Amino acid sequence: MINNKIISLVYKTILMTISLIALSLMAYYYKSTTLGYFTNLSNICVFFMMGYIWIKTLKDVLKGEVKGYNTYLLKYKGIATLCICVTGIIYMLFLADYTKKATYYPYNLMLHYIVPIMTVLDFFLFDKRGSLKAWYPAMWVTVVAMYLPYIFIRQYLLKDTKYANFSENSRFPYFFLDIDELGISGVALWIIGIILVFGAISYLFYLWDHLGKGDENEDTISRG
Repeated sequence: MINNKIISLVYKTILMTISLIALSLMAYYYKSTTLGYFTNLSNICVFFMMGYIWIKTLKDVLKGEVKGYNTYLLKYKGIATLCICVTGIIYMLFLADYTKKATYYPYNLMLHYIVPIMTVLDFFLFDKRGSLKAWYPAMWVTVVAMYLPYIFIRQYLLKDTKYANFSENSRFPYFFLDIDELGISGVALWIIGIILVFGAISYLFYLWDHLGKGDENEDTISRG
């Protein structure tokens, strides 16, 4: 772990810059469906969460507080971290077609690889350990799962419009949400599996944090 707020600021600046560039490119190429993709929503969540922490950390540094781990928004930062984990892992394992050139486009690599990896590393490198409560991971998973009613309501409201289809063959952004192809039961099985897997991952984050309780001498109360 890195006990230096200046290094944390530099790291977050790079992370937010990459995320902003990638999101801008994605919005340019996929104008009408940009906010339908979980990828983009998770990257937006990371950008604003990191931005808030960046501002608070900068104020600390300007006051001469250079040493210290991040203690801001730890409860809610887990939401952004888990969201971007879902983005990276689902894409890498199920969505990426490594035979296609588009997979290696810069904005694609930024959104699905660089930002997820850097966000998770930020949690391990800069966040104060010992501050998370056992119910936080359940809350993170619940917030992530809110994407499901959002996307299904979106598709219902936008049906028969030019904004409804994500591709020529589907009105859903991801194959495992495609009720037309998989049916309700097929989609439900995918959703249950994804929630269980990422629920387990969120508690691995908690375990890391809990096992580190008392490792640092600073106050463990989360601020922000």
